[in-house]
Amino acid sequence: MKHILFAYFLLISIGGFCQQNALKSKQEKAKKIDLIIEKYHQFDLFNGSALIVQNGEIILQKNYGQADKNWNIDATSDTKFRIGSVTKQFTGMLIMQLKQEGKIKLDDKISDYLPWISKTIGNKITIHQLLTHTSGLPNYTDFPDFKTKMVFENLSPKEFAVKYFKDNLGFEPGTKQNYCNTGYYLLGLIIEEITGKPYEEVLKKKIFDVIGMKNTGIENPKEIISNYAQGYDFDYDGYQKTDYINMKTAVFSAGAMYSTANDMKKWDDALYTNILLNEENKKIYFTPHTGNYAYGLNIQKNQNFLGSGKDITTMAHSGGINGFSCNIARIPEDKIYIILLDNTRAGKRGGQLEAIIDNIFGVLYNHKVDLPKPLIIFEVYKKMKATSVEEGIVYLKDLRKNKFDSYNFNGFENELNRLTYKFLGDKKIEDALKIIDYAISEFPNSSNLYDTRGEVYFTKKDYNASKKDYQKTVELNPNNDNAKEMLLKIEKEIEKEIEKEIEK
Repeated sequence: MKHILFAYFLLISIGGFCQQNALKSKQEKAKKIDLIIEKYHQFDLFNGSALIVQNGEIILQKNYGQADKNWNIDATSDTKFRIGSVTKQFTGMLIMQLKQEGKIKLDDKISDYLPWISKTIGNKITIHQLLTHTSGLPNYTDFPDFKTKMVFENLSPKEFAVKYFKDNLGFEPGTKQNYCNTGYYLLGLIIEEITGKPYEEVLKKKIFDVIGMKNTGIENPKEIISNYAQGYDFDYDGYQKTDYINMKTAVFSAGAMYSTANDMKKWDDALYTNILLNEENKKIYFTPHTGNYAYGLNIQKNQNFLGSGKDITTMAHSGGINGFSCNIARIPEDKIYIILLDNTRAGKRGGQLEAIIDNIFGVLYNHKVDLPKPLIIFEVYKKMKATSVEEGIVYLKDLRKNKFDSYNFNGFENELNRLTYKFLGDKKIEDALKIIDYAISEFPNSSNLYDTRGEVYFTKKDYNASKKDYQKTVELNPNNDNAKEMLLKIEKEIEKEIEKEIEK
């Protein structure tokens, strides 16, 4: 009997010791992650809500900064943020639920549900191709009029699509992948056509109400949403309120949702159950295709992830829309979930939310993680403002050569592009040109940079130089519809100049 009691108490002691170690490990991880995110916050690279889960347990749930800077209102885990393209996994889920109910097939053509769409594309593109960005449709948010006209429209989603969506294809459906908001917008219209109800009502009934997401919905400009974060843009001189956009019309099922950290955890929890989809259809939902894209998630298989000896699957997606950035990542093998909700469009500053997630993964898998560094472009802008753009570029070259390890060069190409637009917006065209010239010298094969320089030259009314850059843009990226439309505009401007010369 004594031996039995001894073994019993020994097991209790060992169990208690293991629990203490697990708790200590959890606390240490939380402390490290908190330190990392706090540094990103200090460097103006994150502001908002963070929630990190491992083994189904919350490791860290904390908020950094303010939901509304004007009113000094701090962010909380129930503050509502726009989540942008993270909406796509919800749209994909609704399509899969309709498939499960026998109301749609993934190889159906979109013209089967949208009779008003041009037959030249409607009879070619399948539902599956819309879901996987392989439809070949042009991405409507890249259209030149999107930021200046389309975002202000107050039409129904169907009226918006009829007015703006084109019947041309960038490539034959199914042959390539090109990220396309147009496809997910059309999926929302298909959901409405099948159910006979507005997209937001279907979301609420089939997902939000089922799993208890009470603080999630589709933003409507005619409604006041309580506990809603104010969106900001950081333009090197500080934070400014973001520009207006009619989310319900201009973004719709491609990215018009808002949610909270707490609600997004409920969504992740539900994905481990059969409450929304059965096992057969969940397998389809999570199957990656071209470009590792599933139905609203980027999915990758990783061997010996971060030296852990484990083969794991990462599922992730980012979301970005006026004033907001959102990133989610999950690892089902270890029930890991990371949600970052930001109201300063931090995702545009060098893809920083992905960098935060990489650091968090490092902590969770006991991998070496370095503390974040300040973004190099902020330091360079201060120099440019204090002296000149020329001296700022010289200073930048020196820092890259001699102090590279002291700064964050993530998204360097994108940051140079943004800085160009900062000076162009301030009507300092020559300075903008110097910056974009330097950027192209560093990234000579970037179609996006040539597109930007083409815009700078167009603003300067140097149409021949603009034409040359837009031609280079199309050469590097044949799917760039903005460049194609700008080339047409340039030809008209050149014709006007020729007519003026003839009149003289």
